[in-house]
Amino acid sequence: MDKLRAIEYFVTVVQSGSFSAAARHLDVSPPAVTKLIAALERDLGTLLLRRESRRLLLTADGDRYLQTGLRLLAELRETEQALAARRTKAQGRLVVGISRTVAQNCLIPHLAAFRRSQPELELEFRSVHYAYEPTASLCDVLLVVGWQEAGDWIAQQIARGRHSVVGAPDYWRRHGRPSDPDELAAHAVFAHRVPRGVVLDRWKFSRGDEKRTVDVRPVMVFDDRDSQAQAAAAGEGIIFANDITLLPWLQSGRLSLALADWVGHEAPPISLMYRRGARSSAAVRSFGDFATGVFAQLMQERAVYGPADTTGMPDWFRTRYVGRLVERRG
Repeated sequence: MDKLRAIEYFVTVVQSGSFSAAARHLDVSPPAVTKLIAALERDLGTLLLRRESRRLLLTADGDRYLQTGLRLLAELRETEQALAARRTKAQGRLVVGISRTVAQNCLIPHLAAFRRSQPELELEFRSVHYAYEPTASLCDVLLVVGWQEAGDWIAQQIARGRHSVVGAPDYWRRHGRPSDPDELAAHAVFAHRVPRGVVLDRWKFSRGDEKRTVDVRPVMVFDDRDSQAQAAAAGEGIIFANDITLLPWLQSGRLSLALADWVGHEAPPISLMYRRGARSSAAVRSFGDFATGVFAQLMQERAVYGPADTTGMPDWFRTRYVGRLVERRG
């Protein structure tokens, strides 16, 4: 027996006053209504309705069951309406997994306008680097920088810059700005360790048909991109970093480029990731459109620093290598 349908039939019979009227309202046959309510009474072990003088009367148990059925159906309708509203209107809570660098340098400066446009949507941010992290399973949508193994997520690449050699203007004044990648060996380097444990101490470049690979010897290694950028801005070393996440530093003049005519490779993309079917949610759609628009603007802004990298996923990521790239064999 379909208990929920039986409750609906019982409530409709009481409200309409007869089995035949309820059947017309429900667009079913009167025997179908009679049969299901009889099955409900057998299941409950009590009589809910009594027929007297061509009228239907509620028993005491029927009256109690009616009140419960009314509450249940009302709550169910409210839930269905709320779910339908979420599909058409961005509201409620949206949990966003996001890389700290993306949040701080790319997204936060634009959040005020988004909040004004979606006043009923609460954003909850969680720190996430990769889709396979346990925290990612708690999120509705991811906005991350890095090479990703999508798994159960649908990934949409929305931006990609390039790796650029940058340092503080004071550093370049004191040590000179290199004009060739081979000159990097003479500079103090602050390298980055990506979240999965690879130290980026092998820097790859191209200029037209010319290609160059430089193994650097870092004086410091950071696993946080913002700390790495702050150390470079202090004027004691240079970094090789994804320029789209460095725009606030470059535009403010705290950091400036060297080797601008060389494209630095293996800069990972910015990806918007969401679960299958999630685009039916108005909250996911509105945030996705917002993030895509922000990065379209950032891509225009970064274009003044040179063409973006177009090379594919690096082999060290594909093979799950961990360690310093200069020590990797094969």
